[in-house]
Amino acid sequence: MKQLAIILLGFTGLFVQSCSKRDIPTYKGDHYIQFTTAFTDTTQFSFFFHPGKTAVDLAMPVKLTGTMPQKDLNYMIEVVQDKTNAPSTTYTLPTVFRYRAGFTQDTAHIVFRNIPQLATEAVLLTIRIKDTEEVKAGQTNYAYRVFRISDLIAKPGWWNADMDRFYLGIYSEKKFRAFMDVTGVGDLDAYDPNEQRVLMLRFKYHLIEMKENGTPLLLEDGSDMLASLPLIG
Repeated sequence: MKQLAIILLGFTGLFVQSCSKRDIPTYKGDHYIQFTTAFTDTTQFSFFFHPGKTAVDLAMPVKLTGTMPQKDLNYMIEVVQDKTNAPSTTYTLPTVFRYRAGFTQDTAHIVFRNIPQLATEAVLLTIRIKDTEEVKAGQTNYAYRVFRISDLIAKPGWWNADMDRFYLGIYSEKKFRAFMDVTGVGDLDAYDPNEQRVLMLRFKYHLIEMKENGTPLLLEDGSDMLASLPLIG
């Protein structure tokens, strides 16, 4: 884990320095590809949120700046080896990507693969859009993505303050594990609001049934898990 922290710290320093050095010129005829979101922090990815899956395809939206091409453009995304300690068996990254002509936004894909190591340790993968003769990387802070890959449990990003207040209540590991056991879902971001509500109600009704059968599910402190859910319905 110390090695992981050193790699991430080193990348952050390099990133901050390079951000101030690269501005994108607007020469006629130039094409630039960049991710649609700026690098601000490491993206946490855990297979724990994807029960039963050994591989997950992650979509990475990209956009074109500069002049619009008259034909499809090929571009490249490469691994930053000195800022990566993830084994090559944990990811699949195509050699060449295609940006389709006429699209203001397109999508690149990377596949994460689960290996036994991820059950006990998180690894770091840093990628960046690479300059080629046909198309160049856009702004520096939009050209990088950093992933922390594991199979470890952690509070998911979708479990925010609104989830605490209105839906599933305050996060706990036991509650999250129970929710996944009942619904088979660990990533609510993949569902629209109506689908999310259906999943959460399914969990609530399961807790009600367990309590009525005299076998209530309990939180870490021994309190009733059902009582911690503010979800109405």
